[in-house]
Amino acid sequence: MHRPNRSGALLRAFAVVAIVAAIAPVDRADAVDLTAVQSPWLAIDRNRDSIVTSIVVRWQDTAALRRSHPDALAPEQLREALSKLRADHLFSASLAGTYPALIGILTEAGAFSASISPAKTTLKTGNTAPELAYTPITPCRIVDSRTAVGGTPAAGATRNWLASNPGGSFTAQGGSATNCGIPIKPTALAVNITIFQNGAGPAFLVAWPFNQPKPTSATLNWVTPGTQLANSAIVPLCTGAGCTSDFSVFFSQATNVVVDAVGYFSSPSGGNVLSVAPSGAQYSSIQAAIDAASALVVASGNTQLYLVRVAPGVYNEQITLKDNVDVEGSGRDITGITFSGAAPTVITGAQSTMSKFTVFNDFNPLAVAIGQTGNTPNGFTALEDMVLQAGGVGSNTAVNITGGTIHILRSDASTGVGNASTVQIALRGAGATSSIRYVNGRLLPHAGGDTQLAASQESGAIVKIDNTELRATTSGAPLCFATFQQNYTLANCP
Repeated sequence: MHRPNRSGALLRAFAVVAIVAAIAPVDRADAVDLTAVQSPWLAIDRNRDSIVTSIVVRWQDTAALRRSHPDALAPEQLREALSKLRADHLFSASLAGTYPALIGILTEAGAFSASISPAKTTLKTGNTAPELAYTPITPCRIVDSRTAVGGTPAAGATRNWLASNPGGSFTAQGGSATNCGIPIKPTALAVNITIFQNGAGPAFLVAWPFNQPKPTSATLNWVTPGTQLANSAIVPLCTGAGCTSDFSVFFSQATNVVVDAVGYFSSPSGGNVLSVAPSGAQYSSIQAAIDAASALVVASGNTQLYLVRVAPGVYNEQITLKDNVDVEGSGRDITGITFSGAAPTVITGAQSTMSKFTVFNDFNPLAVAIGQTGNTPNGFTALEDMVLQAGGVGSNTAVNITGGTIHILRSDASTGVGNASTVQIALRGAGATSSIRYVNGRLLPHAGGDTQLAASQESGAIVKIDNTELRATTSGAPLCFATFQQNYTLANCP
């Protein structure tokens, strides 16, 4: 069911793309109207050569790059490809956190000519950086310091502001009483920044992602006091844990400021997809992304469906699924969730599909990878293409369902380690309200325990197993259809 390391990369990108567009004077300091400002892409196109050069210098043919990517493009080939990009694609290229991510952007933009070997584009494999799509909006005010909390910024002040507030408004920042039509937390925002009633110069302000070091490049400069200047810029935003604000602005001299949003960058699948990666995505925590998506589901009146897409990596956290939020890894061999706690690593029971992960728990005395005590009223959980492992030194249960319905497809449930006195259960259903359907997978309990069960049916639970390999016996009365031993001869499943 499918539905539609950041700091360094962002600072480099900000230094390149937070550049000044045409300076447009504002007629009146008490009535700033920026609805007719130029497109922020003009700033990219006017500085195209310097942006391309910056990217080439960053990824030039160094010895380290050659060791990790023997087929890396020569600098002149990379320059040729970059020069063909549209402004929005060039911006995405400047944000690429890895070389494969950069090649992926160039490939999808069709930037490679016949003179560049198509084999080079295979470096897209392993792209962990999010690809960005630009969504324009009607210009909308998100900051007006004249009425914002805190008033006029003083010389040397830094203000921290939100760039999106899907369930609320920007009134606390002096902005719109709406969410400005930004339905998600973006990766970057296209804005127009206007100063007025400003102090003497030379002076400047800098906008950059909250919770990151302040860059050395200015977003807007002025010399004359009382000057009214408007500059467009693309501001990368804070993502992941610790983002209590989205962006910061430093003022070298006192001035009032207005920030109008004109567009935002997000996953190309639209506002219904949130991205997670160890760095460089909207979130670095899977649970944080699930919670954010769930809040958007509720705000929509439970009419919208969301997908949390997770980049390769190992995420050390416990996960609780939420209704109408699907969670998709990049592949069960390269995307893992591990937890060493008494509770299950993943708590299911929501109306949700989770796929393409390895889920691991090694808590002692009882490790549980997947746990469920019941369903929400809206539906049940489906797990697809998963590896579910409980590997503690004590007893282990890979899947422990004591209430509600769950479907598990094309997955392997296993236990490991243990000791001679432990109980090893790959799949357990207990309680009259429990219903499990396990199809096209494997049930692999560790052979070292005192008791090894491929599946255990207890206390009136319904456990149905179909076309699945069993590496041990079963307990209770699971309903088994075309179930096999390790060599795929029919298993004795009562």
